Amino acid sequence: MRRLSSLDAQFLAAEHDNFAAHYSGLALFETVDDTTITAATMKSRVAACIDRLPPLHWKVVTVPLGLDHPVFVETDVDLDDHIFESSLPARATDEMLGDAVARILSTRLDRDKPLWRLDVIHGLPGRTAVVITLHHAAADGIAASEVLAAIMDCDDEPTLETRGREAEPNPLELATRGLAALPVRGVRALLSTPQTMAHLDQVPAIRALPGIQTLAQLIRRDSDAKPLHSPRTRFNVKLSGERTVAFGTVPFGEIKSLKAHFGITVNDVVIALCAGALRRRLTETGEVPAQPLVAYIPVSKRSPDAQDRFGNAISSIIAPVPVHLSQLGERLSYAHETMTQAKHRTSEAPDTLLSDVNDPIPVPLFGFAARALMDLISSRFSRPPINLVISNVPGSPTRMTCSGAPLLAAYPGSVVFDGFALNITVVSYQDGLDIGIVGDAKALPDAWELMADFRRELDDLSALVNAERIPQ
Repeated sequence: MRRLSSLDAQFLAAEHDNFAAHYSGLALFETVDDTTITAATMKSRVAACIDRLPPLHWKVVTVPLGLDHPVFVETDVDLDDHIFESSLPARATDEMLGDAVARILSTRLDRDKPLWRLDVIHGLPGRTAVVITLHHAAADGIAASEVLAAIMDCDDEPTLETRGREAEPNPLELATRGLAALPVRGVRALLSTPQTMAHLDQVPAIRALPGIQTLAQLIRRDSDAKPLHSPRTRFNVKLSGERTVAFGTVPFGEIKSLKAHFGITVNDVVIALCAGALRRRLTETGEVPAQPLVAYIPVSKRSPDAQDRFGNAISSIIAPVPVHLSQLGERLSYAHETMTQAKHRTSEAPDTLLSDVNDPIPVPLFGFAARALMDLISSRFSRPPINLVISNVPGSPTRMTCSGAPLLAAYPGSVVFDGFALNITVVSYQDGLDIGIVGDAKALPDAWELMADFRRELDDLSALVNAERIPQ
């Protein structure tokens, strides 16, 4: 049995009919026909490695009277309930595949079963798609990518039938444990409060509440810091029930060339690339703000040698995205300077900040508080805390395969929230940078145009480097 942290529990508590808090990673494989990768072959692979992937066995059990956060208990898994197969129309396009992934992202997982699913999708000429979906309460982005990699890498004999089921805990036992732990958790929350208060402006959902940034800066005695406010954009809305998904690959070598030429980091280049692509899109629609957008950038805080590889071990960088600057070089310089400052601020915050800020909330009120906060930050009457989520996940530099089929690309499909309905996540794989764009369908009807803007922006950035190399 595994008790959810307050951060894990937040992703369950905030869900509603229009908000599903799960990841869907899209893996595209090169296949000759529809027989190389099927639901049957994927069931065999999952059965072979499921003992090494605890989240695939975890089912949510709530604690009576809300005396504690939910727990995960290990349960038997019927793979027929989790692994599915479908076909797109003949000679399907990437846009059709994106629509299929968007439907998966829009559909909440069944809490009566472990919170994951795997879809095999045929119909793409020369390719087969595998979409692995895992709930954010069970794994953060790094852990979710490790699950997909483990399934691809597993060729052992199935071990599913040897897995013993954990007895579901007695409700009275859960309630008693929760009640007994309340004083201890209360003291722990109280002790962490001073350090938490000093960094409240690093917490995405609450940083725009009146006085939060000023209070945090006063506690830190950071009189030189300027409040970072988000402009209102079309992404700062309450979610509808539909998602939009676009994806594509740009050359990672060009990203690394920009990094080396300007003496900056890959993350700096990614932020500048996002800024340029978004500026192109917002220029097209006459929506360019006079100030930078503000992004929440999740940062993994899990040690490489940590025994516990699942759940959420993340903190946050809050950084400006310079869509307001018209010059390519200015956006790169601005991204480098502000990301350096933002990373310094994050390094001073406790690794457990995102959990610590939730811990003082009484558990019986936790669900209400999570939903009320989402309603508040998505209201047009409140200042947006951020505009979007940007994430950079390191991937494999070497080729991966599944059932002998080479992996062509691994596109991340991440979570969007009430109040910030755009997520851009990138994953490096071999010589490419795979970009996954997820948005609310009403807030981002032009997702594929945005993907094209990424390619145009990188072309212009690379041309800038080449021009500076030409002798004058």
